[in-house]
Amino acid sequence: MKASFDSVSENQMPARHTGHLFATALVCSVLACSGQVGEPGQPINPGAGGNGNGSGGGNGGGNQPGVDPGTKTLHRLNSAEYNATVADVLGTKMQPANSSWLGAEVEGFDNIAVVLDLDDAQYKRYFDTAEMIAEDVFANANLKAKVVTCATEDATCVQSIISAAGRRLFRRPMTSDEVGTYNKVYTAARGLGENHEGGIKQVMRALLSSSEFLYRIEFDPNPASPTKHPVAPFELASRLSYFLWSSAPDDALLDAAADGSLTQDDKLRATVVRMLADPVKSRRFVENFAGQWLGARKLPEHPADATLFPQWSSDLASSLTQEMYLYFNEFLQGNRPWVDFMTADINYVDANVAKLYGVPAGSAPGFQQMEIKTDKRVGFTGLGGFLALSSLGDRTSPTLRGKWILRNLLCSSPPDPPPGVAGLAASGLDPTKNVRVALEEHRKNPSCAACHSLFDPMGLSLEQFDAIGKFRTTYTDGSTIDPSAELDGVKFSGLEGLADVVSKNTRFSECISEVLFKYGLGRTIDDTDRPYLNQIQTEWKKGAPTLHNLVQSLVLAETFRYRHGSAGN
Repeated sequence: MKASFDSVSENQMPARHTGHLFATALVCSVLACSGQVGEPGQPINPGAGGNGNGSGGGNGGGNQPGVDPGTKTLHRLNSAEYNATVADVLGTKMQPANSSWLGAEVEGFDNIAVVLDLDDAQYKRYFDTAEMIAEDVFANANLKAKVVTCATEDATCVQSIISAAGRRLFRRPMTSDEVGTYNKVYTAARGLGENHEGGIKQVMRALLSSSEFLYRIEFDPNPASPTKHPVAPFELASRLSYFLWSSAPDDALLDAAADGSLTQDDKLRATVVRMLADPVKSRRFVENFAGQWLGARKLPEHPADATLFPQWSSDLASSLTQEMYLYFNEFLQGNRPWVDFMTADINYVDANVAKLYGVPAGSAPGFQQMEIKTDKRVGFTGLGGFLALSSLGDRTSPTLRGKWILRNLLCSSPPDPPPGVAGLAASGLDPTKNVRVALEEHRKNPSCAACHSLFDPMGLSLEQFDAIGKFRTTYTDGSTIDPSAELDGVKFSGLEGLADVVSKNTRFSECISEVLFKYGLGRTIDDTDRPYLNQIQTEWKKGAPTLHNLVQSLVLAETFRYRHGSAGN
């Protein structure tokens, strides 16, 4: 496949405005790449741009002959990935992608390929942004020097600049045809009066506007074949980098793809360790994966009623958000088994959080990890951030809290309410005063009772924490809060009882595998994925069942390292 501008003649490009040429290039590229990219009937050389069959697969966890590893459509960079990629590759501090950019969520994640479409308005944003980024890079001598690596104007210099920039932006080596294509952009710009640097700047803009940059493209030797094959080494490098860093592969990853070592099990394991050890880039995994799965991204905008809860503020919301990230990161980077996620008696506390929790603030500024035995809270569901997010603005909601736990931590979809069912207000009671009594009245309706019995008990056990996560013992009507509950015949009480019940549920450890699978592969789960998920669980539990090891088990699985074509994609 050519990422080609060949369909547009050079004299169609006006000085300093190459939009038609670049836009046509993107359209041509995407059309050429519709379905699974490749020229039917022609072998693809993985050495020529890394867009071929590749080698590898190895004997990692989850490799099962005859089992379908799946496939997916072209994967456009989402906003977080775009911002991180231009920052890492070019060094710009611009963060141009924002909420106005085209995007969507599927099953809680915004990196699922099937909904990352492109329309004219979004392409114009990409095109205009490419110009701004190129201007920003060339306005900074240090950043420009990383792109313009030679000052002579001969063909060798120009082609070396194009090849080096293309390798990082395309996330693979460019083919000779591609280098020639972008060399035409340089030549055309020079013919219209640009100097050497101006010509390279136009090349940069073209690269940033290309489908090879905007999309993560994986090639199939035969696009219509359902036969599985290893993803090429450079494609595997991109799968890894966008999974763990939300960004392009660095030079070490690209080098490991170039020499083929990345396809080896030991190298993959070591690479995961190295990538997660990067404090800046692995933070993106925490914020983009856990931030969406656990809801932390939404906490700063949570509409708690400041009249009823005067302690709530943007500063407190920010602090609780950071605690959620730090708590998750403890399990990502540490050696704690995942099952302790519900029961670990640790908190990350700054002055804002300490005041809410009623504990002494640490002497040092910022966040400190604390183990406080007297604060009545343990595990993730004891975090103020979770307790606020799973509440309404003016009161707690045992139903919301229970449904959240069922959906997000146990990966079980709660049933929708029957049509025409009235809310708690219809009970004639004020749920802001005693929500337990109001719920009991609500459940007198038989059509409500069956469903609510699936999740309300979990929420009721958390009633000793108010709608912003502060511990309490009474409702506003003065009645004592009863945190006892019963679920599937098991009686428990309070946060600690809930944590014990959830952590012992087999779906708890299975659920983290499933959500990690969706995020890591950028697609939803099909029935054919179940054997892989089962095998990933088996491999994970052979060693220490930490989150770090689960990431390795997923990366080593065949479903992460293989794919097949599909005539329907």
